[in-house]
Amino acid sequence: MVNFQRMRFLSPALFCLLAAPVFAQLPNSVLQQISPAFGKVGTTFEVSVSGENLEQLTGLRFSNPRIKAKQVRLPIDEIYPQGRPSGNGNRFTVTIPASFEPGIVEVRTLGYFGLSTARPFLVVPEGSVEIREEGDHSTRDKALPIEIETGVSGAVENRGIDWYRFPAKAGDRLLIQAWAERLDSRADLQLAVFDAAGRELESNRQFFGRDPFVDFTPETDGEYFLAVSDILYRGSSSHFYRLNISRDPHIDFAWPPAGVPGTKTKFTIYGRNLPGGSQSEGVVLDGKPLESVEVELNVPAEPGTVDRFTSTTPRQSMLSAFTHRIGNSNATRIGFATAPVVEEKPDAESQTVTVPAEIAGRFDTPGDPDVFRFSAKIGTTYFIESIADRLTTEADTVLILRKAGDETILAEADDPASFFSVDRFDSTNFDTTDAALEFTPEEDGEYEVKLINQSGGGSPAHRYRLAIREAKPDYQLFTSTERTITATNGRAGYPAAPLVRKNGTVAYRVVAPRRDGFEGDIVVRATGLPEGVTSKPLVLSGDTETGFLTVKAAANAPAWSGPIRISGRAKIGDREVVRESKNASLDWGVIFSDSFRVRSRLDLETVLSVTADETTPAFVTAEKPEWEVELGQKLEIPVKVTDFDSLRKGNLTVQPHGFPGMLRSPPNVAIAEGTADGKLTIDFNPNGNFQAKAGQFQFVLQGIGLAKYQHNPKLGLAATAEHKRLVALEAEFAKQVETAQQRLADLKKQGAGKPELDAAQQAVKTAEDLKKRAGDAVKLADKEAKAARAKAVAKDTKFATFSRPITVVVKEPAPAKK
Repeated sequence: MVNFQRMRFLSPALFCLLAAPVFAQLPNSVLQQISPAFGKVGTTFEVSVSGENLEQLTGLRFSNPRIKAKQVRLPIDEIYPQGRPSGNGNRFTVTIPASFEPGIVEVRTLGYFGLSTARPFLVVPEGSVEIREEGDHSTRDKALPIEIETGVSGAVENRGIDWYRFPAKAGDRLLIQAWAERLDSRADLQLAVFDAAGRELESNRQFFGRDPFVDFTPETDGEYFLAVSDILYRGSSSHFYRLNISRDPHIDFAWPPAGVPGTKTKFTIYGRNLPGGSQSEGVVLDGKPLESVEVELNVPAEPGTVDRFTSTTPRQSMLSAFTHRIGNSNATRIGFATAPVVEEKPDAESQTVTVPAEIAGRFDTPGDPDVFRFSAKIGTTYFIESIADRLTTEADTVLILRKAGDETILAEADDPASFFSVDRFDSTNFDTTDAALEFTPEEDGEYEVKLINQSGGGSPAHRYRLAIREAKPDYQLFTSTERTITATNGRAGYPAAPLVRKNGTVAYRVVAPRRDGFEGDIVVRATGLPEGVTSKPLVLSGDTETGFLTVKAAANAPAWSGPIRISGRAKIGDREVVRESKNASLDWGVIFSDSFRVRSRLDLETVLSVTADETTPAFVTAEKPEWEVELGQKLEIPVKVTDFDSLRKGNLTVQPHGFPGMLRSPPNVAIAEGTADGKLTIDFNPNGNFQAKAGQFQFVLQGIGLAKYQHNPKLGLAATAEHKRLVALEAEFAKQVETAQQRLADLKKQGAGKPELDAAQQAVKTAEDLKKRAGDAVKLADKEAKAARAKAVAKDTKFATFSRPITVVVKEPAPAKK
């Protein structure tokens, strides 16, 4: 049951601290909200945007270019003969064509600082009935009436509850859901259904990630009530949601959860309100019986990922899969198996399988371990991999390997190594809780792998895939861009759109999870770069899975914004395997990102912006791009700093960034203002802060310093010029008033007739109206000019610069001479 009593929570002041940066860095555009966050196929409507550094906006970019946007501008008149954007330029008309496929696209703003970070935008079907939440409906007696099959756009207020009422018929299976997290809303919602007597009948607080879903079938005809609130009773315009009560079909999952590529396979689709569906025996989810439909599908021959927006974590989104729908249902994902699929026998104490095999299983009840026995040969390496978290289930798997009949644990695996850096500098979540282990038996025999769900739950929703196979080496590829780490935000995580300034660089963090012991080189390149922008390849060698890809703009690089492509190329056996990178981003920023939940997801595009209006304060390089050193020795790297436009102030601290195995407290060198050269010394003696080992590695130099930065000074100059123009225009209109008044006075003296006097009186009124409007415009322009000039005053601002990739070959120590 959901308790709708008022509750205490963190103070609004602390939430403001967590929600906004308290340090200054070189700005980039951050789109925080588009309102409304959805639109209907075949319509034109108005949206507004808000965020950080959204200055001099010129347009919106949707990931699907068929959606068009045009800035709302005021009509041309005597005050503004060139016209001007409405308000602060944040309003746009959006047109979605009639033939557009419903779903989620991404939108970014385009302005002075290039493209912003992205927000999801929901496109609903053409026939949808959509209304906006309006008025006071904070109590049940004021509940807003809505009809079934109606979409509602709303936002919860601080400490508030939104109440709705709707008619329903007995036996009608209604599916109620709210879109919030899936649209990057800050809201963490709960839903509760009540009858007319105030009794709570159903409730839910998380189903689609943190978004709630209620399956409600009334027992009697009547009017029912729905309460929507944040679980901590927070609220604001950024705590928005889209609510829907529907009879549409809904797919919960497909069984088995994967099929062998290139085969025709039978799947059972489980869900609710399924066309042609029948009641499935014993399959109950959250107390609700599911229906089922059997389908036969052609599993694509080449595994791939689903190229659609999803709000799940990057590793969940990148699980190889294809999609299937029934009618106008949601799309369910069906995976690509890496071995023949075997279904788990729920009643078997230990189930024997022939490897290679991929077991489709479920933790049907809490504390239900599953055991699988297989024959293994001496000297053969087997890889055992579970997939549960990446299926977006609530199962958290642990693997335990034993020899059959022997309680001795040969191997055990829980969560794999984390991609969160131990220095807490990276907040994007590239992790998974899916366990995997590598096993090479020392003798032929029967072995058992035990699979445990340590989250403790059990239901048809606690599905998993368990693969037991010989090596099938592969890799995935991700990039991410967060706000550049500086000394003042080492525990913070903030979204950032990549913006490169003249002579400057931007670094994409690269993450390449490897599968089944793959240790070949992965060469990562950026292509589709605009004129004047270059990038050198990043090579991830051996078992290295992370690095930084640097993109650099020349001094004469023209302004540009758009998508680019980052891809990896590797030799696996006799095949060249190319993987396209997907860019991951943070939904919202937060201080103490290691203590508070930070949501990460994949973007639909990897973008870059180049500004021709600003120059980087400095650029750091190494004396040469390749170095050698023996393990246990020190490497001295001469570094050079090139300063531009006398912007840098004080020391520039240069340190290695992204060196594999360098955990925390990296070595650094401080290069004083006005000084160009320094020497960075890296000690390759392994210790607790640096797990140095032999191999070939790449990293970049990161320089952190202060700059005397002026925020968009051209805007201040333009605003001052506009104010001056309007002052002159007001004076001109003042003269027109005097002339019109004198004309009226002369006509009165001359005894002119009424038509002439009326016309003269109207001329006076028109001139006075123009003078007043010009005066109002002068006041507004003065306010804007002062604000722009104040913002453009040079301030000490943190900045970071990144070098091109540097290669270091670390050799084993030479044998001691006898």
